[in-house]
Amino acid sequence: MSAALEAEASVPPAPTPTVGLHRAFIVGVAIGGGWVFEFIWSIAGVALPHMQGTFSATADQISWVMTAFIMGSVTVIACTGWLASRFGRKQVFLLALFGFGISLVMCGSATSIEAEIFWRLLQGVFGAPLMPLSQAIVVDQFPPERHASATAMWTFGIIGGGVFAPAAGGAIVEFLSWPWVFYMNIPLTILVFVAALFVLPHTAPDPTKRMDWPGITSLVIAVTAIQVALTRGERLDWLDSYEVVIELFIGGLALYYFVVHSLTTERPFFRPALFKDMNFNLGLVSALANGAIATLPLVVMPIMLEEVAGYSALDTGMLLLSRGLGIVVVSAAIARFDRWLPPKPLVIVSFIVAVISSYMMAEWTADVSAAEVFWLNVVQGIASGAIFIAINTLTFATLPPQLKTEGFALYYTVLFTGSTVGIAAIVTVLTRMTQVAHTVVGSHVSPYNQSFDYANVPESWQLDHLEGLLALQHEVHRQAEMIGYSDAFVVTALISLAGIPLAVMFRSPSTQSAPD
Repeated sequence: MSAALEAEASVPPAPTPTVGLHRAFIVGVAIGGGWVFEFIWSIAGVALPHMQGTFSATADQISWVMTAFIMGSVTVIACTGWLASRFGRKQVFLLALFGFGISLVMCGSATSIEAEIFWRLLQGVFGAPLMPLSQAIVVDQFPPERHASATAMWTFGIIGGGVFAPAAGGAIVEFLSWPWVFYMNIPLTILVFVAALFVLPHTAPDPTKRMDWPGITSLVIAVTAIQVALTRGERLDWLDSYEVVIELFIGGLALYYFVVHSLTTERPFFRPALFKDMNFNLGLVSALANGAIATLPLVVMPIMLEEVAGYSALDTGMLLLSRGLGIVVVSAAIARFDRWLPPKPLVIVSFIVAVISSYMMAEWTADVSAAEVFWLNVVQGIASGAIFIAINTLTFATLPPQLKTEGFALYYTVLFTGSTVGIAAIVTVLTRMTQVAHTVVGSHVSPYNQSFDYANVPESWQLDHLEGLLALQHEVHRQAEMIGYSDAFVVTALISLAGIPLAVMFRSPSTQSAPD
């Protein structure tokens, strides 16, 4: 028997599901660990405009606050399966919480954009294992036929961070300051750490678990180089920059080496058995699209609502709360009625709803009403939550239990990579189309344009006064930015549209009712 087959045979069996109060405590603590990560992931977006002012940063510079967090997460999240096997789930979970808590302190006390980006990078590094381990722990507490319900329950709990984060962040920024966005999460992180210390079951480490160092090194280099190229591409004019070309070349070469190495080595970083499951492969591609869609409320929406539509940080947070409410509603519905909501039709319908709602957002103007923002975000939240739960269920429905921790790690690696790609795509479209729109709209500002002779033109726009010219310039820039945001929403609609044929190709799992 080859070394690879021996490794497969030595995989320990899946943990035995727990019951009653014991299960409730374990599930609660596991969800708490994912909650603190999701809370910071969601809340930082509301603080971005204020951090941008504090650090005097440009739009693409401040986007690094989000990108660095994602890059750190992607770098480590791929190793979560190996770390959990080598050192034990509980041990890795505790270390992640400890480091995450330290990073919260440092992010709040940063005095420069460089320091903020550095500590956000480390925050992503330490927080990375929390999401896949949290979900793996929760799912393992239930029998296989209840995994859809378990995933919905986990999503319902985790999304609490996403639901309250925008509103909490808006209130914090409005009445305190943006560093408290990080400080307020410290007590809960400490509480979850202490609870996990006593509640989570001990998992024995496997000292014989060896790391595929060439594989993980090439994967980290590939992901990092490609992410840096995508993030800096717009600022450096893409392929006209030697730096971007070199980064893409290094990333492509490292990715090629990783694939070839994984196919030829006896002990690859990700076991080949993962990729024998067609649903899992489709899930990875779908996660890439879903990760890109998820960047919409985190990067685009807060800045648009505050800088273009003129809403305060508190109002912006309350409006973004609606998306989380939609996710909570659909998560609760799936957890309760999972037997009557098959995942494949659900994800197809949800992608269609995401396409329609994104297109409707592209029709917004700079004076969009709060009611329209609220209800469309609710609809998008319902679609987003259903997509996440259904894709999760379909992706892992036919994967062997002993491969699920490793599968979750790879799944979230792809999901966060998709988020980085989404940020790069949206920032690129936003920047370029804003410039184009500014040129087009600005070309109509002229003393020879008879529209300025009409009585309904505001007095503040008079072309024969400096104040009027400045006010008109501000309005031109505002309208140009809104056109750029509309085009960004179109990109989101197209990405959602691409997810529909992927959803059709999934194989529906056979489900049977089982007691809780």
